[in-house]
Amino acid sequence: MSLLTNFGEEFASQVLTKTYQNAVVDSIANRDYEGEIKKPGDRVNIFSFLNSIILSDYQVGVDMPSETIVDAEDQLIVEKRKSYNFSLDRLEDLFTYGGDIPENLIKDASKVLEQTIDTYVLNKFGEEVKAGNWIGIDLVVEGSGQTMASIVTTATGGTVTLNATKNTYEGQVGSVENPRDGATYSGGFSSTDLYKGFRLRSSSTFVSPWYRISAVTSTVVAELTEWDEAVSGSDFEEGYTLRGTFGGDGISFPKYGAGDASLIGMSSLGWEIQAAAATSVTAATIYDQATLLAEKLDDGEVSAEDRKLTVPPSGVTMLRQSAELQPTGIAEIYSGTVLNGRVMRFSGFDVHVAAGARVSTRAGHRTSTVTGPDADVTGAFGANGYIIAANQMGFITYADKWSESRVVEAEDQFAKKYQGLFLFGAKVPHYRRKYGAVLLGSF
Repeated sequence: MSLLTNFGEEFASQVLTKTYQNAVVDSIANRDYEGEIKKPGDRVNIFSFLNSIILSDYQVGVDMPSETIVDAEDQLIVEKRKSYNFSLDRLEDLFTYGGDIPENLIKDASKVLEQTIDTYVLNKFGEEVKAGNWIGIDLVVEGSGQTMASIVTTATGGTVTLNATKNTYEGQVGSVENPRDGATYSGGFSSTDLYKGFRLRSSSTFVSPWYRISAVTSTVVAELTEWDEAVSGSDFEEGYTLRGTFGGDGISFPKYGAGDASLIGMSSLGWEIQAAAATSVTAATIYDQATLLAEKLDDGEVSAEDRKLTVPPSGVTMLRQSAELQPTGIAEIYSGTVLNGRVMRFSGFDVHVAAGARVSTRAGHRTSTVTGPDADVTGAFGANGYIIAANQMGFITYADKWSESRVVEAEDQFAKKYQGLFLFGAKVPHYRRKYGAVLLGSF
């Protein structure tokens, strides 16, 4: 039986311990910051360089070319504040069977806090992962002999305007059949496309890089930025604020192209939105889909150490049922203990399970039942898909502060109030966006 002596100090440490023993956050996020969090609104500055050093051939008697290094300063803001405040009548101290009521309620509060933090951190993946690092069903619109999309560069990136069908209908776009899955989608932008990758294409072998959809202005207009939001640097063509405007083969994008004209202004251009719709995830597909996530990180030259994959419980079941992991993969998938949600390891990933609301979802691009300019241009959003998060520990930086806990006497009752305040925030530095990848999948 607790006598509630000095209980403020006791339950503060208990809540912290309980939170971090069960939360996923410390397994998938880092705390690489300087300074101390003291109050809501505190800021943590994270410094990074956006372009890599370029090596040049050295010639005797010739001055070496000079390169300008572009730097960025990201700010992690302690933006979230969560509190609890509940009262218990002091008469409960008289009953031994109720002596652990405060402890149980505080443990419950810690569980709610744990879920809240995990949900907050995992939700960042759908907002911050690098354009190009999404896996799902891409929406492709071919040029078909005319320009279906064009980009005008701006001071902060670019503005893309769509002609999503052969013509528009009453100022709106019609619908298109997607060659990737044969389904019919709204031919314009949806709010669900925000933060995904967008690119121009003249063919499957001549495309622009993936640009980040930073804002959807209308069904036919969206704002684009670079994945790291840089607008200048040694890898930008002169006069442009988007990389790769002369196109490439989807892998390499020479600074001034390979003798081809710029994608900007080219006729017969099509376009593509990455992971416009959720792809089906089954025991037969999940292994291959997870290896595609690893490939995205490999393409960004991200370290193979400390890679994490966070899935809902159904994803863990499918991994264990996957034919690729039977029977030789048994030792690998069951190795390790359940710690901070870690349930297995495979293909270079520590796999963590996050249940319930912790794993965020995203609706698919708007769909339609008919094609052409006379189609219902509003349609309905596609089915929801889980945002399955893959990352290296450097992807997201997390900071928190147990601000205060206390036990106070209720002013107008014979009761005690148990109160606590917890502060936290997280940030994905722009350069570290390539340290993450997501699978938009439906189970």
